[in-house]
Amino acid sequence: MQKISNFIKTVWVVSWWMSVSAIIWLPIFLTGFFSKTGRLSFRLCQIWVWIAKGVTFTRVETVANPKVDKTKSYVIVSNHQSLLDIPALMLNTGLQFRWVLKKELGYIPFFGWALWGARHILVDRSQPKRALKNMNAAVKNLPPGVSVMVFPEGTRSDSGELGDFKVGGFLTAISSGLPILPVTINGSWKRMPNKNSLAFHPGKIQLVLGDPIDTTQYSKREIARLIQDSRNAVASRLNPEYPEKK
Repeated sequence: MQKISNFIKTVWVVSWWMSVSAIIWLPIFLTGFFSKTGRLSFRLCQIWVWIAKGVTFTRVETVANPKVDKTKSYVIVSNHQSLLDIPALMLNTGLQFRWVLKKELGYIPFFGWALWGARHILVDRSQPKRALKNMNAAVKNLPPGVSVMVFPEGTRSDSGELGDFKVGGFLTAISSGLPILPVTINGSWKRMPNKNSLAFHPGKIQLVLGDPIDTTQYSKREIARLIQDSRNAVASRLNPEYPEKK
């Protein structure tokens, strides 16, 4: 019975996703191509992921932070528990940003074309030095007030636990002088626990904005300390029990 339920849920999500993607990719691509800032493309992407969140009956609780200046640019780093992290971050941080993603996603029909058009940063992970160079160049060309978003674990967690952080986004933060904004997501893994399946469980996700970390206080030789400080900031707000049963 559970397999049938999961199959129905997967078909439901895929049907909606493909239908919306087929409609909205072209407006995203065109507005990104002709716009100097890419802001309108991001707004259209938000509509896209709002629908994705809605069809999984997911609600997001945001814990805001008055220390976050929405007029500034950040390197946003977040834990990664499921695909539902993407709409939660895009809709609830209150910030415009560009994703750092593996370039293979750019080849997916409709979805990948929209990523290119919206000016998200697609890098070749098989060539770390070139990927870092491309990411640094893209960050330098960000419009004022636009951030960059990185999943420093590199992939989704299998268990909801926090993995090790990779170095790339932190080197870019030091090179650009942009502050790190740590963000913690709770409950996402429970909503979609199998990373190889789109079967979902309706419910709540929590998004917690941490305190920005001033990267000008770190040199490249201190990159390990910056990574650890950022990971500690994300870990300190993790709540494996969220949402708690009443």
